[in-house]
Amino acid sequence: MRHHILSPWPHLGGTNVKRPLSALLAPVLAMLLTACGQGAAKPAANTGSAVGSGKPLERIKVSFAADSAQYAPSFIAMDKGYYAADGLEIEMVSAGGGVATPALISGDVAYSTSASSTIGAIIKGAPLKVIYTNADRPGYELWTNSPDIKGLADIKGKSIGIQTRGDTFEVAMDIFLKQHGMDIDSISYTPLGTGNQRLAAMQSGSLPLALLGVADAIELQQSGAKARKLADLKQQVQMLYTGVATSDKELKDNAGRAKRFLHATIQGREYYKAFKEETLQVMNKYNQRSRAANEADYDDVLSSMTPDGSMSADIQQADTVIRSSLVNVNPPPPVAKLYDYSVVKHVYAELLASGWKPQR
Repeated sequence: MRHHILSPWPHLGGTNVKRPLSALLAPVLAMLLTACGQGAAKPAANTGSAVGSGKPLERIKVSFAADSAQYAPSFIAMDKGYYAADGLEIEMVSAGGGVATPALISGDVAYSTSASSTIGAIIKGAPLKVIYTNADRPGYELWTNSPDIKGLADIKGKSIGIQTRGDTFEVAMDIFLKQHGMDIDSISYTPLGTGNQRLAAMQSGSLPLALLGVADAIELQQSGAKARKLADLKQQVQMLYTGVATSDKELKDNAGRAKRFLHATIQGREYYKAFKEETLQVMNKYNQRSRAANEADYDDVLSSMTPDGSMSADIQQADTVIRSSLVNVNPPPPVAKLYDYSVVKHVYAELLASGWKPQR
């Protein structure tokens, strides 16, 4: 199956630079992909400077799995100049978690916003850390277009459309199946890549099942397709969903950069929470979805955001135990091997102490 890695995001200028993934991750993709789609905006020259410093911006590569509301805090931080103010220029790499994690390990990207997809690799010994958690519930719904599938028992032997193998879609579904006493090997997965391929598969009937985000589900209903929701994973699964992961090397060698990156990201996050209408406008620039779809996505994400960019110790432990069982590692490693929230907690404390508030 052909994996289409690049999504059709517009080139917006400023600190938003996107390059073809094949050029950035060639060693990784040669092993992981049968083929990949290409064609993205040419990167702009790195001529900007940090606000008030006169210094050139430091360009870093960050992977994004989608253009949905979960990633809007970073989009806002780009559009509002928060990253630039912290001396950073973000080079956006469009990649699902199954591709982003090995790219993070190899050093081809500095940060991955597919934090959840790194957990299995960390449990197996990869030198990575989750440093920020935006949401701790998966925003996925299981949809079907098959009249023969009337309940969960009927999905056995079927294939479910996801983004990439080993990503958060697959992990969340595996956890959901285990919670319902079902064998995770009773179903299979079809990786369709980033973008709207899962939505298209539901509309065309080329697959009987797919995991969709809220915005995709809205557009599916608006299209008049004969499909229905089987389950809402958000209501039953609590886990590391979205956030940021990086390498132990990055935290050791570039601790200041990690702090600046999270500082700008958290500013974007607080803007997201404060200004819904303005956030919807930013989201539309990146995904060009209908207002109804983006608004439903915004509200869904807002309800699942963690208070301070971290997860409680009990959720970390419970998630680690489940993930370890999924990758056949026993006993599970200590959570300190997986998570390091010290920087994001420090950033939130500093913003609170300074009295900083987002401005329109």
